[in-house]
Amino acid sequence: MTDKKEVILSGIRPTGRLHYGNYFGAIRHFLRLQETDACCYYFIADYHALTTITERQEIYRATLDMLRTYVACGLDPYKSVIYRQSDLPCTAELSLLLGMLTNIGHLERGTTYKDKFTKLQDDPKSEGNPLSYGLLGYPVLMAADILIVRADLVPVGDDQRQHLEMACDIAAKFNHRFGEVLHIPRPLGRDALRLPGLDGSEKMGKSDNNTLDLLDPPKTVLDKIKAVPTTTEPAPLDTDSNDPDIVIGKMPSGVGVLYRLLSLLAPEEVYLDYLDQYRKGGKFYGSLKKTVAEYASQFNAPIIESYNDPAHNDDFIKDFLRENAKRVTPVALETVERCREAMGIGHSLYRA
Repeated sequence: MTDKKEVILSGIRPTGRLHYGNYFGAIRHFLRLQETDACCYYFIADYHALTTITERQEIYRATLDMLRTYVACGLDPYKSVIYRQSDLPCTAELSLLLGMLTNIGHLERGTTYKDKFTKLQDDPKSEGNPLSYGLLGYPVLMAADILIVRADLVPVGDDQRQHLEMACDIAAKFNHRFGEVLHIPRPLGRDALRLPGLDGSEKMGKSDNNTLDLLDPPKTVLDKIKAVPTTTEPAPLDTDSNDPDIVIGKMPSGVGVLYRLLSLLAPEEVYLDYLDQYRKGGKFYGSLKKTVAEYASQFNAPIIESYNDPAHNDDFIKDFLRENAKRVTPVALETVERCREAMGIGHSLYRA
């Protein structure tokens, strides 16, 4: 009898073009996980993407483009099971079942919902509470995503930990009422890097227009790096450490972005040489920016080449999404049928 493989699950919002924050925050971790003995499920959270839209968005197109980039970065759709959330309709059914025992007050205490609600309260253009049921029920759908494949481990950052805790609470409540049906997952810490934006802001994000994208050509990379705000003179460092995690936080924000990128992309001796120049002072930011841009373009080059490979066209993406949906469906349906039976409505008599 062979040991059961651990099941790891993570969701990916279909954002279209991916940037360095996505790579060093998640993709790099996914690449490491796919080389382990674990069974890795990665779903494209296209239902979740609908929670905040106010008009039609090309989510399907963004999904295909994003997955081409993931494959170009090295994610293997046959080592890992990559599927669309909307291609697994029984997830919505499980979300409905779980919603029957989830308190509204519990959902209203969710950080994401509270943050959105607070922003709307401060917006004079907002009337009443225009937040959707989908946003309020986001944690229930996320719980269904996790529980339906009986995940053992879920990689989470600090900003997602509450949602996993809510999923575990919902599962525990279900099991208490109806018997030990749902498998309760554990958090998997990851060495996710919160990469600052090119404008010096706390986080690189598409909506803030401060990203360095994985598909940016050399000229775009250089233009973006040149535009990073830098001070006229280096500020003194009150540490002898060369550790980027210690040093960069003591630099002006724009300069810190450049050194963070250099520490990730360049050989260590290059990073240390520019760190030495910073400590000595002087005018070297032009050279620093040029060097960072060169290493970023080198990093992007194989990703762009693979992305443009005709073998990785839309048909390739659609084919593996279709096949992987077939792989995950039996697992998901078994979970839903167990829940239906436990709650007393019995097994489904027909599924299209």
